[in-house]
Amino acid sequence: MFRGIYTATNAMKTDTKRIDTITNNIANAQTTGFKKDVLVTQSFPEQLLFKRNGSENNLRPTRQRITVTPPPNEQGGDEPISIEITSGYLTMNDRHGTGHYKSARIMRDEEGYLRTVHRDSDEANMTKFGAYLLDSSGNRVQVPEGPIELLGNGILQVDGQPAANIITAVHKNVVGTINGGSSVDRVMTNFSQGTLEMTDNPLNIAIEGAGFIKVMDMNDNQIKYTRHGAFAINVDGILVDLSGNPVLSQGEDEIAIPEGADNISIDRGGNITVTLNGIETPVDTLGIVNIENRSSLEKLGEGYLVMPDGVEPEEAEFEGSVIQGYLEGSNVDIISEMVQMVNLLRGYESNQRVIRSYDDIMGKVANELGKI
Repeated sequence: MFRGIYTATNAMKTDTKRIDTITNNIANAQTTGFKKDVLVTQSFPEQLLFKRNGSENNLRPTRQRITVTPPPNEQGGDEPISIEITSGYLTMNDRHGTGHYKSARIMRDEEGYLRTVHRDSDEANMTKFGAYLLDSSGNRVQVPEGPIELLGNGILQVDGQPAANIITAVHKNVVGTINGGSSVDRVMTNFSQGTLEMTDNPLNIAIEGAGFIKVMDMNDNQIKYTRHGAFAINVDGILVDLSGNPVLSQGEDEIAIPEGADNISIDRGGNITVTLNGIETPVDTLGIVNIENRSSLEKLGEGYLVMPDGVEPEEAEFEGSVIQGYLEGSNVDIISEMVQMVNLLRGYESNQRVIRSYDDIMGKVANELGKI
């Protein structure tokens, strides 16, 4: 009887987190270089529901139908594989626990384990791994590279060789599965391009395409990344950001602007030139890089992003363009965020009414059942 209360309560908790995320996006809609956040949810693990006093030793005779897409002869190494079964369950395990499912979308991770995958909001490729696929004995399934096929008896084959039995048989006393609704999985940053705003300030730049400017934080001597391209020149002639932190070159050195230089020019590749004594003189190149694992970046405030402890940035060559005299605005669409906010508030109110209804039912049970 209390199942609906738990589901509605979890939905309200998730909606509260969504509202907080949207509120932060709206508050930073005018912040230069800000990238909006997206809350990602996942369902609690599906738990098997058993008949009371049933026998768990009797298997239910069933007809099995299995679908694996794409088929083995069309599978590639970088694409997920979808598995659907009609009898028994696929068992998955993550930080929320172990659950049982009729379908799964899996891919081999770097260590060879089969796991669920998801894509970032603005990424074309699968970038994050989730729950582990377990075999019928409860062990994680680790396989070599190769086409995957699932036989009718539950045996998973890789490149024609048996790897594991991954289907949990259904017992006669199993009614089905049940979960507790949704929960917050993580907050992702959407790195899609923001609007370019003209400033005509030669020390302002905007990045068009993927890429981050490298800055040295003088407080902790840590390299940080940013898309905020508003620069200045300090009293020592060093190019700094608005927080006074030096902007780094490709060699991760400070960029010194010669005294008396004027007509500062920054081309689309980030190369800085100045006019010194009437002669055009090259100075340095901005340290702008693409980060392959940018989904791991964490926000620090003031437009800075860093990698969490234990994660190294996978820097790649910058292939975008630098636009001088512009700044990149945020990628927040206020109208879209407001629409989502209204929908979430309505859903929150609906779940409140569900809980209130359950409370009324339990009140009647407590007060009137004994009168019958």
